[in-house]
Amino acid sequence: MDDGNKGGSNLKSIFYRVDSDRNGLIDIKELYNALKQSNENDFNPETCQLLMGLFDVNEDGYIDMGEFGGMVKYIRSWKSTFGLNVANSTVPGINSTQLYDTLKACGCGVDETMCKVLIKNFDSRNMQALGFDDYMRCCVTVQSMYKAFTHQQSPDGTLRIIRATLRLVYL
Repeated sequence: MDDGNKGGSNLKSIFYRVDSDRNGLIDIKELYNALKQSNENDFNPETCQLLMGLFDVNEDGYIDMGEFGGMVKYIRSWKSTFGLNVANSTVPGINSTQLYDTLKACGCGVDETMCKVLIKNFDSRNMQALGFDDYMRCCVTVQSMYKAFTHQQSPDGTLRIIRATLRLVYL
């Protein structure tokens, strides 16, 4: 989905390249194909589904031009942090220490042991490190879980969970 021009890219031309059936909307298959091509390897279908869920604001099952701009900016932001981490690494992706640093910078209080568990659970290519799509899916999932927990601390220092939606999957 990257047109090579990181600054003032022509969003409309990118949109029309992704919209292969020319109906003015991007469906999950078109999004998957575009992300797969821009990532130069397979792109996890779960990540595409996550992106559709995040950016299909009107919940019609498609990404329109307005929704597309936000999604491209979002993907580029994650791609930038991924690139910075990988540039200084000897592994082919993001390792648990780099994931810890990223999640810490995002305000998520995940410890290094949990980051090892996250690597194991989100590593769809079994390389003990996260490729770009798995990295983005992992970070977005963890951030979403943190946002889902709205809490309030009482005067005696105890934490009361007001609302929580969490599903743990053990592989």
